[in-house]
Amino acid sequence: MAATRIIKMHINKGKTVAQCLADRTDYAKNPDKTDNGQLVSSYECNPDTVDAEFALSKREYFQITGRTQENDIIAYQVRQSFVNRLANS
Repeated sequence: MAATRIIKMHINKGKTVAQCLADRTDYAKNPDKTDNGQLVSSYECNPDTVDAEFALSKREYFQITGRTQENDIIAYQVRQSFVNRLANS
């Protein structure tokens, strides 16, 4: 069985979008919580450069559309948890 949670990532006051993305992704990739990164995966980005890729995408979006963001949500994290059946045996 798995549980999935979608988490909004917000801008922190006094920090840039790039700083907040780096803080959030570094926290999400915490080696103590991710079996030294073995439990980290990504889609259409590299986990090692995800903060820079997100920031680039946001800049490209603005350049293409001219639209700015109305809220303080800078990204979404999808977190999945699975039952460890071996631990429960």
